[in-house]
Amino acid sequence: MNFRQKNLLNLLNEFDEISKKYDIDYFIAAGTALGAIRHGGFLPWDDDMDIYLTRDNWNKLKEVIESGEIDIPEMRTFAYHENTKYYRNAIPRYINQETSALFKSQALAGKSLGQHLEFLILDPMPAGEDKEKEYIDLFRVYAELLSPFFTICRDLSIDEWNKHFELYNKYFEKANIVGDEEVLKELGDELQNYPTEECERYCMRWGDLIYTYPKEYIENHRFSTFEGKQIPVSQYVETMMRIAYGDDWMYVPEIKNQIDHPHLEDYTTSCLEYSKRYIPKVNREEVLKRYRHLKYTNLCSFAKTKRIEMLNAKINVNSKSKIISKSLEGKEEYLSDLLETKDYEAIVSEFDEYMGLQLRYDVKKYDIFVPISDRNLEILLTCLVEKGEYYKVDRYLNIRKKHDENLSDGLANVENLVKCCRELSIARYDKKDEKLVQSLIDKYDSRYPDLLDIHRAKLWIRELNAKSGEDYKDIDKSCDEILKMYPFDGEIMAIQAKAKAECGEETESIDLYNKAINNTRNGLIWRKVEEETGISRYKMEYDFIEEAEE
Repeated sequence: MNFRQKNLLNLLNEFDEISKKYDIDYFIAAGTALGAIRHGGFLPWDDDMDIYLTRDNWNKLKEVIESGEIDIPEMRTFAYHENTKYYRNAIPRYINQETSALFKSQALAGKSLGQHLEFLILDPMPAGEDKEKEYIDLFRVYAELLSPFFTICRDLSIDEWNKHFELYNKYFEKANIVGDEEVLKELGDELQNYPTEECERYCMRWGDLIYTYPKEYIENHRFSTFEGKQIPVSQYVETMMRIAYGDDWMYVPEIKNQIDHPHLEDYTTSCLEYSKRYIPKVNREEVLKRYRHLKYTNLCSFAKTKRIEMLNAKINVNSKSKIISKSLEGKEEYLSDLLETKDYEAIVSEFDEYMGLQLRYDVKKYDIFVPISDRNLEILLTCLVEKGEYYKVDRYLNIRKKHDENLSDGLANVENLVKCCRELSIARYDKKDEKLVQSLIDKYDSRYPDLLDIHRAKLWIRELNAKSGEDYKDIDKSCDEILKMYPFDGEIMAIQAKAKAECGEETESIDLYNKAINNTRNGLIWRKVEEETGISRYKMEYDFIEEAEE
């Protein structure tokens, strides 16, 4: 935990006391919840904290804030649109004004520029698919109007964007007549007052980042350790992580993909010191007006910009895919032999250029299919599933299905493999349900006897129930057999390391633990190893980076 995170933890502790004093029900959300489950604390690169509050609980907190009765430490404040004129954000904040976290989009507000907790408000939404869609469409417009500083819904498809802009334009023109505040209040009243007792789902909203959760996910909590403190999380937090981050939520991204929020930080200077230097020199009304006009002008041409981006991506794919097709031409038999011998590294190497192009941001964004034979695609995707990376397969398969809904028998079989692995993952990681895991093993074992994820599931159950030295010896032997087929798998290595430790083979165990955490990025395995041995994969990684930078 770095100095930045110690400050944030203090804010969380303060808010926890506030919540108890004023009977505010909350639970940690997003990256903060992911850190609690996967790391037992902060994600090592995290620079803010996220809190979930239902609308009812936010209204309760807001009432106490606005009454002036709330008891908070000096140099702390709450910022939200209704109490801070130039705070144009759908997410309220609890702020430490002794520090500075300077975001361009918050510059006009000034007081909101310290380190902060963010409150992601959960609203009850109308039931039924059509009504949910209307609700989400309306919120996108609300968020777009609220923030004049950047385009919120920039990642919508072109068709979705055109519908979004049509609705946005209707309310923008109305705001030109009656004013932004009147329109934002009208939309807010419509979005924020659906009766809780009538809803089936809650909606967490920030622009285009919109997740909906069943009511029971929001209304049932448990406690999880966060930096040594017991903090509330959803009873279904693992499933919520899967919804928000995908099937690979338990895997730690490579350093280059660890995302933080671009801003300037100063932990020793008050944000009020910075803002008083420039705010008196700025006509905030005029700046806001100009931002608003500039954004509208950009949005008017945004669909055209997206079309140009899509055409450029298609041209790029058209030229590069010919080279890729030629490089794979006539290799089906060779690639099939590699798959048979489980030479996964060689297969991935053969498809390296294809994967890079198919997963390029603009190509993926517009669902552009990079031409490749179904047989070659089947070999690549089967390779990914067999090496324990089923969660990568949908990225390719979904684009292939949008190109042509009819799948070859081989690709249909890959879909079934993915279904098996996903069900096992949910049963193990989300539900932690031994009986469910065993029932899935019984269902799929005869069909896929050598599938790595089934071996992992079997060992998970055996480790869970191991009581004697003999049990651990048997696990050790089984791991030897599995690692002959999958010598690269860190998850199996970690189970074998535990077995060896229980059998008194301490030196071999420590060597294997180290090898395990260097052969997987599964953060739950990293956490398990750290709890069992004190060996931290995170520390190794960040120490290595610091040494390289010196």
